[in-house]
Amino acid sequence: MSDTEIVTIRCLKDNYAYLLHTNGRTALFDAPEAEPILAVLAERGWGLDQILLTHHHDDHIRAVPALVAVTGAKVTGARADAHRLPPLDVAVSPGQITDAAGLPATVIDVSG
Repeated sequence: MSDTEIVTIRCLKDNYAYLLHTNGRTALFDAPEAEPILAVLAERGWGLDQILLTHHHDDHIRAVPALVAVTGAKVTGARADAHRLPPLDVAVSPGQITDAAGLPATVIDVSG
């Protein structure tokens, strides 16, 4: 198994995105702003395999179309929010195990 890295990327004025890179794959958690995310990917020489959306707010999904257009990343998000999210390649539900850069991740609903 290769090393796992988590990179925090400042986006917009008050938000963050997170890259998880392991086993030669990269997953992005939330997509507030394309430019800083693409800059970090280029700087590290990483592609982007998937985008995992934590929720539907605009400051977490705004850059999905641009990132998908540039990288071809697959988008994962909540089945219950699919009508408020960009088009999903993978719709998940609470309790389901999904993939995050090749690692298993359990979907947890923390709506509030």
